[in-house]
Amino acid sequence: MTPASALAAPLIELLGLSHPPVAITFGTRPATAGGDEIPAQPAGCCFWEPAQRQRLDTRVADHANCSVGSYTHGLSDLDTAASGPDTAALISSGWIAPADFASVAHLAVRPTSIRYEPLSEAAGPDVVLVRLSPSSLMTLQGACPEVRLATKPQCQIIPLAYDGQIAVSPGCAVSRVRTGLPAGEMTCAMPAGSLPAVVDRLRRTVTADQVVAGYAHTDRERFQTLN
Repeated sequence: MTPASALAAPLIELLGLSHPPVAITFGTRPATAGGDEIPAQPAGCCFWEPAQRQRLDTRVADHANCSVGSYTHGLSDLDTAASGPDTAALISSGWIAPADFASVAHLAVRPTSIRYEPLSEAAGPDVVLVRLSPSSLMTLQGACPEVRLATKPQCQIIPLAYDGQIAVSPGCAVSRVRTGLPAGEMTCAMPAGSLPAVVDRLRRTVTADQVVAGYAHTDRERFQTLN
């Protein structure tokens, strides 16, 4: 079977990605001691961008600044997340209602560590993240029409992918500000085990798109000549 790391380059080429894919691996053992100190971040989603360039072995405490993200990643229970002071700020603003938490996707397992790293360097990841443009999403949806559009919070695409779904998020107001995600990009999470099939489907879709795009280009020129 093709290792996930070998599929990073095809994903970049087929989806026309401007950023390298990121691999996420959930561990049941504490993160390895030593190595570079991980800078504190306001939320787990803030590890996604630096993980395009380096491996980050995070612990539960590294995610504790965001109660909602800790819940979606299986690091805390619902009652703990709902009672967090940051959650209270979200609720008081009307951004989310207490009843909404029951429908937010979350990991059923309780990891003790989470590794973020470039997909090209990953051994056996659980989830793969890609940053999509609208054109990239068009290609992915053409290949995988079952892609799910997830609602806020954005981080729930991680447990959705862990459970076997390809999930894309347009982002949420909290995560976009924290991560600096550009307005023209969105984030998609895929089950790592589905990557070989996804790449095969993307190859067929990209070939078909190139054929019809060529036809459309010729047709457009014909009508421009007529006018």
